Amino acid sequence: MVEKHEVTYSVEHFYAKHPEHPIAPLTADVHGYFLEEDLAKSTLSIVGDDMGSIDKLLSGETDISMDAQPAMVIEENAKGKDVYIVGSYRNGLPFSIIARPGIIHSPEELRGKRFTTSRRFGVGERTIRATCQKLGIDPDRELEMLLIPERGTYEKLEALKDGRADFGVYHHDAEGPIVRNLIDSGELVEVIDLTKLFPFYVTRAMATSGRMLRERADSLKAFLKGVMRAQQFMHDEDPMGQDALKILKDALKVDSLAGSRYQNGRPEAWPLQAADVMASVEGVRAHIEEVKAAGRIPDSFTVDRVLRNEPALEALSELGLAHQAAR
Repeated sequence: MVEKHEVTYSVEHFYAKHPEHPIAPLTADVHGYFLEEDLAKSTLSIVGDDMGSIDKLLSGETDISMDAQPAMVIEENAKGKDVYIVGSYRNGLPFSIIARPGIIHSPEELRGKRFTTSRRFGVGERTIRATCQKLGIDPDRELEMLLIPERGTYEKLEALKDGRADFGVYHHDAEGPIVRNLIDSGELVEVIDLTKLFPFYVTRAMATSGRMLRERADSLKAFLKGVMRAQQFMHDEDPMGQDALKILKDALKVDSLAGSRYQNGRPEAWPLQAADVMASVEGVRAHIEEVKAAGRIPDSFTVDRVLRNEPALEALSELGLAHQAAR
């Protein structure tokens, strides 16, 4: 049983090439922010997969997930499970739509084109569908799809370059260096940066159980305050990530983070300000609409069923940073 002044938080994975999901609570711990909020101990748990993060919340083994899949939390909540979204690890959809030069000059020109993706209803296709919905394009009637075997990054790029597909979507982090080199060389062009089209999209959610909300609300708020203070510190005082780099190396017990986004200064997934812990209604609703479209939750499901922003709003207010939420 976790003591009143202790919190256990989870991430799906934590290793040298993918180290950043627990950076905010680790920073809060190292800088004493949790202690100042009367949390005597914070423990990091590695759960191994997305469902594990939810199962451990429901069993009481963990108190907070730092990087839960929003759609999965929504689905489990719709089934009657006592799990909720209380924040956001990262906002903005970290993808761009790319094409061969001269094929697509504006977002509206996606209409009537063929796109390439690796898996039916996987993240690539879901991202294209969300983009089409935003642009008023019917993906089932006005687009064609070229399916490439899963994890076929190079095969997808070749399909674009040789004209079998007109456009595709790439993840800024996972495929970023490869694609940016092709853009720099003029072989591909970026059509839409989806972080700008979907600035409030909740990429990964902070989640908790109803038990935590009902019985340990003060500890939840204290954890969120510590994380918010850590985000603000990184934004204001550690913009190049040197403090974060040391914290991550110490936590992982490694001498180098070569191969990770922390290797060359400020990472692309860098936290912004305290208010970025907030999960936007628009961002959660986007996931709800996706899951509804797939027929996995009822049409009657609404954002207020799963989103609990009150603890984060209280934390932000107590830190004197409520003005950030009104940006």
